[in-house]
Amino acid sequence: MKTTTRLTELREQMNDVTQKIVDLFQERQNISEEIGKEKEKNNLAILDLNRENEVIENVLKDVSDANKMTTTILVRELLALSRLKQSSNLELSRGNDLPKSEPIPEGPVAFQGVPGAWGEQAAGKLFPDREVIECEYFEDVFAKIKNGEAACGVVPIENSRTGAIGEVYDLLRKNSCYIVGQMWVKIRQSLLGVPGTTLHDVREILSHREALNQCGRFLKKYNWDLFEVSNTAVAAKTVTERGEKRVAAIGSRRAAELYGLEVLEDNISDDLNNRTRFIVIAAKPCYDENSTMMSVTFSTQHRSGALAAVLEPIGLYNINLSRIESRPVSPGSYRFFADIETSPFANGLDEAIATAASQAEYFEILGCYDTKEEE
Repeated sequence: MKTTTRLTELREQMNDVTQKIVDLFQERQNISEEIGKEKEKNNLAILDLNRENEVIENVLKDVSDANKMTTTILVRELLALSRLKQSSNLELSRGNDLPKSEPIPEGPVAFQGVPGAWGEQAAGKLFPDREVIECEYFEDVFAKIKNGEAACGVVPIENSRTGAIGEVYDLLRKNSCYIVGQMWVKIRQSLLGVPGTTLHDVREILSHREALNQCGRFLKKYNWDLFEVSNTAVAAKTVTERGEKRVAAIGSRRAAELYGLEVLEDNISDDLNNRTRFIVIAAKPCYDENSTMMSVTFSTQHRSGALAAVLEPIGLYNINLSRIESRPVSPGSYRFFADIETSPFANGLDEAIATAASQAEYFEILGCYDTKEEE
């Protein structure tokens, strides 16, 4: 009984302290609002890194060593909430608002590779009634959209096993294209050879780098030489052209059918649930009330806490960040790509994005879109 009584007393004390903290926090936020107005009046940046470091240093002077770390975390959160309050009163021009949504224009769909490539199969599932244009490189897909030869393009951006395809992220930023859709496609890699080939005949394997990585455990069983080519279907086509039993390809069953090859081993991926995320890219954004994802790219100052400062407003508005990737720009400098689970019309999204953008050196929305799963 004594323990219960003592615990009750401590909880009551805790409640009193919590209420005092909340009251003081409200007072602090009111001051932050006034500071925001002054910064707006004098055209000053919301983030003052020297000032924030000074605040933390002053607070820690009288804090015991045992509590310095947790106190630092608390003060940093207070500073973040203060910046958020200051931002709410500013006419923040993001410079990155999505233009008005436009339907994806009618016309051909570009993909990287040759018939039988996984990109062609993804394009066929997304746009079953459209002509497809094959491209040698990913960059060619973007070029055909920019010059009007293709209405849109379908390119892979992520594999469930091997991760992000960095080149595509770089091309998105470089070419100013928008993401207007995506689909996860099941990848069933197979070993393909000319008719009559056995595993004992094979000496060389051709395929795309990603496919070779996805089938690593299977390939380790054999002492084969591995050669990278631009696409899995290109590998299958090359095996047919060479007509040698010593050469095999890793690719799709469709590629085997198109190029007259036999499936020597089926489903050789390390992960039988192997999937690749293909995105649809276009010259103009296309989104509606069914859109559930937003992709953004941004860069930050090279300093401690800079990334957290950009992401904090998204978390504070209870918006889920589902993925983030970094790409090097120069030594010590990175550009980030992030996927956010949200509708473009969600309440509070404009303010959250505007505040996040105010903490970044550069910030751009790459698109809002819906996601599909292969049936």
